[in-house]
Amino acid sequence: MGYRPYPQSLDQQHLAAVRTQLQTVRGRVTTPATLRQFAVAETARRLRFTMQYNALSDPNKILDGQQAHCKMYAYVVAAIYNAVAKQRNWKTACRVAYGHVYLYGVNLHQFVGGAFWQDHDFCVFTDAQGAYAADATLYDYCLVDRIRLRK
Repeated sequence: MGYRPYPQSLDQQHLAAVRTQLQTVRGRVTTPATLRQFAVAETARRLRFTMQYNALSDPNKILDGQQAHCKMYAYVVAAIYNAVAKQRNWKTACRVAYGHVYLYGVNLHQFVGGAFWQDHDFCVFTDAQGAYAADATLYDYCLVDRIRLRK
């Protein structure tokens, strides 16, 4: 597992759209945990998964294109989470990480070939309570809210 370079910020147009969506879930985004859930769900709501390789890391361009793969989903989640946390002066952060996906202890990457499937990107959130991981791609298709980090 490793970390990608720090993601870029949301521009004013995309930040305004996030603020509007935050208002519709009024009162439910009050902790880093609920912000994590919001960022993952909002990303899944706004993007459609594609297996087409694209090296975009700018969350604004990703949102404009509306299609993404796991790495692009992760950059958008991180941008949403970090922007809202910064506005609220919370001591928490989200980083884009990459690694392998395991199901019941079995590395799933051994069953799929090609460079596209070499690694999988997801987000690691840190706050005063610890570190957590979430994957907007898995949420989009399986409603998996949180994933475990393998030691």
